[in-house]
Amino acid sequence: MLGPMPDTDLEGLLAEQIAYYRTRAAEYDATYPLDARADADARAQLRTAMERFAPYGRVLELACGTGQWTVELARHATTVTAVDAAPEALAICRRRVADAAVQLVEADLFAWRPRERYDFVFFSAWLSHVPPQRFDAFWDLVADCLTPAGRVFVIDELPAVAAVDRAAPGQPAPAVRRALTTGQAFRAVKVLYAPGELRARLTALGWDVDIETVGWRFFCASLRRGEA
Repeated sequence: MLGPMPDTDLEGLLAEQIAYYRTRAAEYDATYPLDARADADARAQLRTAMERFAPYGRVLELACGTGQWTVELARHATTVTAVDAAPEALAICRRRVADAAVQLVEADLFAWRPRERYDFVFFSAWLSHVPPQRFDAFWDLVADCLTPAGRVFVIDELPAVAAVDRAAPGQPAPAVRRALTTGQAFRAVKVLYAPGELRARLTALGWDVDIETVGWRFFCASLRRGEA
């Protein structure tokens, strides 16, 4: 019996999302965040919240990008495994985090599987790039990455960000159109969750979730697996 046919439209969108971050890598740190002063304050609050949740032991970072958060994780962790699909971003991450305890892995997170389990899983600005069709499978992956007592910390953006994004209608998943300083434009998945909606979806999948908002733009969520 044949399995389900692949969603070629969605695969094309996800391939373009990777191409966007590969092409943008060299300018990413200079073009993000939108408002440097406000986001610096928010980043400090998010960093404090993450440190309060204790990113110790063997840490896994998904979609590490240029290493803005990898360097923070490395201050606390015994080891960090940082995964990203963009080799250009990983090269910048390695220059930023010249630490032998940090291992960089080039992989598409929708195809990658862990070889070990981790005490702490972290990802920032990634959950909003997971299509709704892949939401449950992605969280199954996160669960497979954890030790029995493992914890997860997530940072992402709130629905208010839609007001400053350029929507790309008619896509196989909610998406935006992003332009680089060169004028090149790409599509990327962008799913913005209200805290109550996200908490309900994750609770239904068996997670214990605590969500905190930071300003108008960001939220952070700390998670553990619920009791079986």
